[in-house]
Amino acid sequence: MPRLVVVDASVVLKWQLDDEEYIPQAAALRNDFYTLNVIKAIAPRLLVYEVINGILTATRRKRLDLDKALEAMNNLLALGVELREVEAGRILELALAYNLAAYDAAYLALAEGEGCELWTGDRPFYQAVGGKLSRIKWIGDYKVI
Repeated sequence: MPRLVVVDASVVLKWQLDDEEYIPQAAALRNDFYTLNVIKAIAPRLLVYEVINGILTATRRKRLDLDKALEAMNNLLALGVELREVEAGRILELALAYNLAAYDAAYLALAEGEGCELWTGDRPFYQAVGGKLSRIKWIGDYKVI
């Protein structure tokens, strides 16, 4: 049975934006999820909007044209990351406890609730909680085979 892993938008976007840092590590995680089925990637429902916003930002910065942006967005949303609800009260508690944005706290709340790791490529988020919570993992540390 695959182990659960929360992935945030910073990791998922690396699966399509090849000019990002830590592409080999993000690709290895995607391969473990999508091809090898050794992990089951999950995320809060807000992942959809964060992915769209990331693609939009990349397009505005001329990293993608419209056709590539639509293709990237559709590819990412079709990968099958399981989207889950997260308890709003817990998001607020974690955001206050760790001085996080609500969307970052949503990923953390899901990982906490599922008792699993959360992989991120968001450096400020990782720096805010990575040293305090062992379940938060930096994508640059993902094992590439």
